[in-house]
Amino acid sequence: MFTAEPVAFGADGLTPPLSIPPFAGATVALWARSEPGTCFALAALEDSAGRTWVGKREAGPYCTDCGVRTSIAQEEALFVLPSGEGFAPREGFTVRFGLMACETLTPTKTGGAPRLQLTWLPRAHLPERGRLSLRFLVSRHSMLLGQPERQRELLERVNAELEEAGLEVTLDAVAELPDAAPEARFWTTELAELSALRERAPPALDATVDIVFAGCLRYDDPFFGPPVPVDGFTPRVGGGAGPASAIFMPGLRCDAFSRGPAQWPLDGYARVLAHELGHFLGVYHSVETDGTTDLLSDTGEQNIMNPNPSRAGARGWSPSQRRQLLSHPWVRPAPAPRP
Repeated sequence: MFTAEPVAFGADGLTPPLSIPPFAGATVALWARSEPGTCFALAALEDSAGRTWVGKREAGPYCTDCGVRTSIAQEEALFVLPSGEGFAPREGFTVRFGLMACETLTPTKTGGAPRLQLTWLPRAHLPERGRLSLRFLVSRHSMLLGQPERQRELLERVNAELEEAGLEVTLDAVAELPDAAPEARFWTTELAELSALRERAPPALDATVDIVFAGCLRYDDPFFGPPVPVDGFTPRVGGGAGPASAIFMPGLRCDAFSRGPAQWPLDGYARVLAHELGHFLGVYHSVETDGTTDLLSDTGEQNIMNPNPSRAGARGWSPSQRRQLLSHPWVRPAPAPRP
């Protein structure tokens, strides 16, 4: 792992260029850390040949006019950059980060000269098959509370959804959240109620994804309300650092007639959880509801990363999506399955 000297955001809201030298490997993970209450985004990415992959900060939760898509960060974030679509990080590249207004997701200039620290870790080889550790945090609102057999069955069905991507998940720990609130409301950078759920759990485990089985989950967009229930939520595409870095699954339906934990069909619930794991590991929707497509040339609309993974045709993974999943530093090599 390599660490650059801390840098300050300038009067224009940008850091100076930070260079990642050439390395022997297939992918690299960048950890960027700023100060509490600071939001920032990747504002520039230029490779060793002078080609621009990211040229500016863009308003919104992630960039669209870019060759390498990344999401806004709050306080700290993990950016995983695999090879593909013409981008070869192993040849070296330069990045700059820019301040964003947390309240509006728009570029802003400095106020108080916050600083940023960048650390990076190249990965020599991607595994043929990967393994990822999970921890279930189960509230009293979930059908999984006190149901180890149902938890194992859910895990088996998630693994069936991930098989094509060469990824296996293991359940390394389970903890209960008896005092979890029955409802949580949140937005891209308004994550306090989700963080509060996770804070009730035992300390996080290294390189382990927390799956929080909560109550009713509502996405509360301050610009395009009203709040809407969601089937699952990952605060940032590219998890592993920052506030509420986990996957959140609902346990209660959000209507007034709901009584007790909802009995979600396990097949559909597992597919949504596999979809959210895709987000945590850095995969965007194959196409957004506004028609914005992902940047993967081999990926069609109808796969599991469709914004509606419950669709009958929303199954499977493309080779590029598989590469992104296996590039995450928390994914470790898995032994080949027995014949």
